Amino acid sequence: MPELTTGERLFLQALSCAIRGDRLTLGAELQVSEWLELRTLAYQHRVLPLLAEAMVPGTAFSRLPGEWPRLQELARSRTVSQAARTAEFLDLLDQLSQRGLNPVVMKGIVCRSLYPHPEQRLSSDEDLLISPEERSVYHEAFLACGLRLAEASSVLLSADEITYEDPERELCIELHLKPFPGEDSMWGDFNHAFQNVFERSTCVNIYGRMVRTMEPTDHLLYLLCHAYKHLIHSGVGLRQICDLCLFAQRFGGVIDWHRLQSECSALGIEYLASAMFLIGQRWLEIPAPTSFTAPAPDEIPLLKDCLSGGLYGAEDKDRVHSRAYTLDEIRASREGRRPHGTARSLFPGRSSLAGRYPYLRKRPWLLPAAWVQRLWGYVIRERANPGKSIQIGRERIALLKQYQILP
Repeated sequence: MPELTTGERLFLQALSCAIRGDRLTLGAELQVSEWLELRTLAYQHRVLPLLAEAMVPGTAFSRLPGEWPRLQELARSRTVSQAARTAEFLDLLDQLSQRGLNPVVMKGIVCRSLYPHPEQRLSSDEDLLISPEERSVYHEAFLACGLRLAEASSVLLSADEITYEDPERELCIELHLKPFPGEDSMWGDFNHAFQNVFERSTCVNIYGRMVRTMEPTDHLLYLLCHAYKHLIHSGVGLRQICDLCLFAQRFGGVIDWHRLQSECSALGIEYLASAMFLIGQRWLEIPAPTSFTAPAPDEIPLLKDCLSGGLYGAEDKDRVHSRAYTLDEIRASREGRRPHGTARSLFPGRSSLAGRYPYLRKRPWLLPAAWVQRLWGYVIRERANPGKSIQIGRERIALLKQYQILP
């Protein structure tokens, strides 16, 4: 496994300072190539405002005229936009409350509140959890509040996840009827762990407003499971790891660590959780929970995978498409069968494509058309490389085996 580059180490140092409210001085010895790598990582992991706040430019920037002011202006712009989205979201919660509706808020604003400067931790959307019986009530309420169904959700009112948006206010809401997509057998055990989530829900004070959310043990388990979900698809970014490590630190005194460890063990993610907490401790200076420190895994392969993939592993189209290969391996392991291999990575099953091509939910016989549509976009429009996707998939399967996600 290659060692971390200078730019990667600087990125981690700057991120560590940002989440502690400290500053990192970039000295004269900083090379232009190292700065460019650091800046690229900040963009890819969507943490530019955090790092801009934490970094102090040194004399090296005399070789980059105008670079630092441009970076600061972009960071300020994104911070202001996030503050506006937060205000709109809190206003939406107030409107829902006036209608007698009180959804469970997940991630998003709760995670942002863990940072010294919350609006510098960006969120593209907000996640709300409701019971399936409340679907139609919330749908009517959202429309009355000025939101509309996102195009991809317009035919998915029966789905477990529905997206609403207000483009003018840049507000995007992911409405969840279950913590994880229920129709995929892969997530059945995960949803089972959250059976009593509504009964155990609690409220936290955010910006002077009481926001209903999962109780701390449930919420940390959800953050860990959500990170796992992204890891087996394309990748988990450093921002997600920051979130869950900061959450564990903030609420450690009230988290039921025995239950959390037991749930993680039952779901097969205990070793992965230990590795993520270890990244927080060794590279971000966030103490790891003692329940997850032994046995200590080698966190470097996971850290390198996180760094290279950016937020959610979305920086490389070939890496994104490799998820068909990794997900088939996971499903095969759970179902006790042999993986489909290369053919399935190029021609996934209906359940894997239904999210991207909603017409498959009502017309499963159109699966060949979805294959053609997918390959056309994949090879022609995106200029992707199927061979590279397969190679990345094999490498990431080896990573999943290293962290005991696959046997």
